[in-house]
Amino acid sequence: MKIIDYIDILKIGEKSEVEKATLLCFYHSKEDGEVEFTLSRIASIMVDSGYNAPNTSRLKEQLIKGKNKAFIAKKNSCITLSFIPAVYQRMEQEIGCLWENYETIKSEGTLIDEKKFCGKRNFLDKLIHQINHSYENNCFDAAAVLMRRLFELLLIMSYQNMGIDHEIKDPNGNGYKMLDGIVKNAVGNSTLRLSRIKMEFDSFRLVGNNSAHGIFYIAGKKDIDDIKIKYRVMLEELYNKAGLM
Repeated sequence: MKIIDYIDILKIGEKSEVEKATLLCFYHSKEDGEVEFTLSRIASIMVDSGYNAPNTSRLKEQLIKGKNKAFIAKKNSCITLSFIPAVYQRMEQEIGCLWENYETIKSEGTLIDEKKFCGKRNFLDKLIHQINHSYENNCFDAAAVLMRRLFELLLIMSYQNMGIDHEIKDPNGNGYKMLDGIVKNAVGNSTLRLSRIKMEFDSFRLVGNNSAHGIFYIAGKKDIDDIKIKYRVMLEELYNKAGLM
């Protein structure tokens, strides 16, 4: 978890100095495995998090005494503080779940503009976040497969929005054709009336296919970068055709 997200979620900026110190130490305990903190370390943590440097003597008294006490002081070569076990367990119960979030996908919108394309359908948002996260973390095969899936979904949604999805149903009418068949229909479909971007549809499909099925193929950043501008043009067009913009 990023420290800035932790600060925002818990509204640490609104807390007292002793609460700030306690919560920030808990964060570093969870993230970095720190179990003991010197007063200079706590002051450094607070400054690095964007807060004023504390009066360490006063802060020490507040951390180990009174209603907000959360630490036990140990005197070795220098004074170190460690969490009171019961306090740490209570914090673990109350906010430890922040480290067990299986829904939030951290992404910076590096590949697909999340401000432009998210907020229309929740399942599309999740795919876009996964695509960006994969790309930003050098998982280019994962990004390619998910980009292919997003492309396929938007094509089907475009057909549905125009009331012509029967044209891409399989012969039994129980589901949709494979993407190859949908693309062939879309390229010549007079109702969809796609722009010249349709000539790039096979490249979007093949990049994902190679990553999903190529036995010796491993996608690289360039494979995604080579199609990302045209892919963005395709997204805008199909978002419009699907009635999402």
